[in-house]
Amino acid sequence: MSNEPVDKAPSNKMRLNKFLANAGIASRRKADEMIQTGKVEVNGKLITELGFKIDPLKDKVVVGGRIARLNRRKIYILLNKPKDAISTTHDELERRTVIDLIGLDERIYTVGRLDRNTTGVLLLTNDGELAHRLMHPAFGVEKEYLAKLDKKITRADLQKLKSGLRLSDTGEKTSPCEAQIVDDGYTVWLKLHEGKNRQVHRMFWTLGYNVKKLERIAYAGLTPKGLRRGQWRYLLPKEVEHLRRLVEQSPKTKR
Repeated sequence: MSNEPVDKAPSNKMRLNKFLANAGIASRRKADEMIQTGKVEVNGKLITELGFKIDPLKDKVVVGGRIARLNRRKIYILLNKPKDAISTTHDELERRTVIDLIGLDERIYTVGRLDRNTTGVLLLTNDGELAHRLMHPAFGVEKEYLAKLDKKITRADLQKLKSGLRLSDTGEKTSPCEAQIVDDGYTVWLKLHEGKNRQVHRMFWTLGYNVKKLERIAYAGLTPKGLRRGQWRYLLPKEVEHLRRLVEQSPKTKR
């Protein structure tokens, strides 16, 4: 009898959170929350274990009474988000969401979030793997903003933004970024490679400024050119390929 190791058959197993993301149910992070809070069943059994794996070809996954299936058609959308729109799939207070603005039958979700009154570029998709990578801080996807302040910013404070600063509310340190004073000094252009929760607001709060108006003018180089507030379009194939190239290599290492 041969003592050579026998190759195991390839496994079709997939993490449950990844399956939910690829099915267009939610991002991986949100999917983890849904699993932990008991909203996901596999083959009639409630699953609350993070890291649980399924066979997408055999196992039956149910979320909120609906069967989840892998998407056959990948959807990629760029929305010029207006004010008073929530960056979520559903709002318990029945406020208008960005999903309401899109109005598709297919299930999609946002790549990251913008605050309710922040306007500008917001991507939506049902491609869970790409969305996960675009949102992962290790890949450092660029985001550009215009922030209108309640008073003129000083050159000294601008330099603090550019060098990175310690946020006053949590003590977190922000990474260096690009920043320029625009027009009359009340507006600042920023290019960030990270996306902490409400980061732009918190950076200015730390320096003693309030952001009166915030617009994201670019995400990964994609802009809302040609779209009025509330309008959206499908990404071009070359734009989707551009996003994939940005995150196809290993995450950037910190220096």
